[in-house]
Amino acid sequence: MDRRKALKGFLLFGGGAAAVAAGFKGYQWYRKPDLQHLPGYKALIAELAETIIPRTDTPGAKDAGVQDYIITMIQDCTPTKLQNKFMDGLVDVQQYAQAQYSRSFLECSKEQRHNVLAHFEKRDRQYSGLAGKVQRKLFGDSFFVTLKKYTVQGYCTSIQGATQGLAYDYIPGKYQGCATLVPGQKCWAT
Repeated sequence: MDRRKALKGFLLFGGGAAAVAAGFKGYQWYRKPDLQHLPGYKALIAELAETIIPRTDTPGAKDAGVQDYIITMIQDCTPTKLQNKFMDGLVDVQQYAQAQYSRSFLECSKEQRHNVLAHFEKRDRQYSGLAGKVQRKLFGDSFFVTLKKYTVQGYCTSIQGATQGLAYDYIPGKYQGCATLVPGQKCWAT
């Protein structure tokens, strides 16, 4: 066999394998998501959100009921591709915690939970600049980006988050375009 035929065969085989892998990944992203199991992950979602926004002198994500917000957003307001990525991400979190610490995420200590989320944050980090824009446009947000985005949105729009976590003015006065801030002041909710 000559070298040209071998190289053509190798490239053809490699290209075919890449096409099959891309087709399988596309199928995984665009299949009908199995959202009936999403409420079963409510405790896991609550602990993931609480790890992102923990209770301190202000209420945490669980106190604000962020897990219900995330489940509603995933079921009703998220495209199919991101629904599948989120569901796969929940399974990945459980598998990673089991592989690293021989226990489920819910049984992990606070430090172990931070390590698990740090792993997924590093794994799901998107490129910066133009490459990141192309990546977000073609592939959408990753599991961790979606989880963090919905956690922050749910917390900041909840009563506990807006009134106790952020500074909230029930009766806004006149508009001040430039207001001086004091050290340690909370962000404004509205």
